[in-house]
Amino acid sequence: MLRPCFCTSDYEMKRSKLLFFIFITEGFALLLALVLAKYLRIQLLPLTENILRDTFTGTIGAAIPFSIFVLLLSEKSGKMPFANSLRQTILHDLKPLFSHLTLPDMCIISLLAGFSEELLFRGVLQNKLGIFAASVIFGLLHFISPAYFVIAFLMSIYIGFLCYYLQSLLIPIQIHFVYDLCALIYLKHFRRFK
Repeated sequence: MLRPCFCTSDYEMKRSKLLFFIFITEGFALLLALVLAKYLRIQLLPLTENILRDTFTGTIGAAIPFSIFVLLLSEKSGKMPFANSLRQTILHDLKPLFSHLTLPDMCIISLLAGFSEELLFRGVLQNKLGIFAASVIFGLLHFISPAYFVIAFLMSIYIGFLCYYLQSLLIPIQIHFVYDLCALIYLKHFRRFK
């Protein structure tokens, strides 16, 4: 007779710890956004007045940062010191960290990150501090290496300008969600360590 095994594999343990950490940090970001919005009297809802236009714009808007991500991971980027530094950080530090995730995990993480971080950075901080200051803070909170800070800062500037000019929080949420999801899938399934 087979006995049930109550032990958790190393794979499942790493996945569970990562998911727990992400839920805690993104949950904190969401809570902080809601508390600050209430305290500063910032209206976060409605996210948009045109859900179809802004979902489409956000999805298309994610193509630029995702293309840069793919380019940075290409073999050709290894010849540029900045790009190579970023490539090494992504392949050797981030890929192993996220390699245990399933597709549903990636969808949930991407949606949670897009929603909570964009409410905090675009909805609250950008509203009170401006695009540049909110982007510096975004870059610092995503600091893994100096090169990664620069990329996170530039992505935040890009998203911030779209949010400001198109007056929609749904656009940055959608960009962040689509970019994170595509980057996680690409990193897990299509890149190999060299």
